[in-house]
Amino acid sequence: MCTVSKQTLPVRPPKHFAVDIDGTFLSFNDTQFAKNKKAFEKALKAGYNVFFCTGSYFYSHPYKFLGRPYTSSMAVLDDDFVRSTGYRGFPGVYHNGGVVYDGNGNVLRLSHFGASFMSQFCDYIVAHNLEKYVVFCDMLETYMLCEESTLMKPALADIDVLSAPTVVTRDMLLDMKISLLIISDSNILTNQTNLQRGVDYVLKEGSLGTWDVTPCGVTKAQGLKVLLDSYGCSSENCGFIGNGTNDIEAMTLTDISFAVDNASEDVKAYAKYTLAENNDEGAFHKAMEIVYGISPE
Repeated sequence: MCTVSKQTLPVRPPKHFAVDIDGTFLSFNDTQFAKNKKAFEKALKAGYNVFFCTGSYFYSHPYKFLGRPYTSSMAVLDDDFVRSTGYRGFPGVYHNGGVVYDGNGNVLRLSHFGASFMSQFCDYIVAHNLEKYVVFCDMLETYMLCEESTLMKPALADIDVLSAPTVVTRDMLLDMKISLLIISDSNILTNQTNLQRGVDYVLKEGSLGTWDVTPCGVTKAQGLKVLLDSYGCSSENCGFIGNGTNDIEAMTLTDISFAVDNASEDVKAYAKYTLAENNDEGAFHKAMEIVYGISPE
């Protein structure tokens, strides 16, 4: 890990660049966020393949104008951006690598929990009255085993999932391809002795104190490999920028990886470079300037 400057980077900029959203691209500073979007747009128009690589979700309904689906990830970009760039969320890596789309919107990877895991997990949370602390996600929407979603709403809203989860039964869940769980406390899983972390699932810090759970072997790095393989290239030709523990594997994989300043020191240790700016100070557009010489002005 080192502080980044143009001189410390490889001479040839990467063709592909993966971007985390929450805490990285997304900014609550309107001026800096506008610059982030402009830098993203300019990088695309310059011929670079900049795309989202996030723990968030790419949902296909309800529809908005321009034929673009409303998605929790794409909600951070406006319709003018989509019209100008043509970027509609694909290519993209979602659900922390569990769902991968190519540039045409075709699904390259869909990793989901097996029936055995889902059966054991659901039986446990029902037996211990934990239904209101768990959200189930597939490619389409979110689900819960009860109507009480108040405790999970802030975390869902933080990732732009604004509608209430659909209430389903245990048996209905077993027939779905659930690729991500959001749980309010890691103990909901770690207390289950019949399910082992690193064997049956991957557990990462999520939004607002919640935890993201994906099938074993699912990380952003694995999702990136799937996408890059579809282009016939390696991680040497891909950059990455992020801030969270779910970004560590991708930071390690890619030759040019950035940690924004609001990342923890533990996360920064895995990035090849660190930025002096945090997400609210325009870290993303600063990275685009350093790597591609693109100014957001």
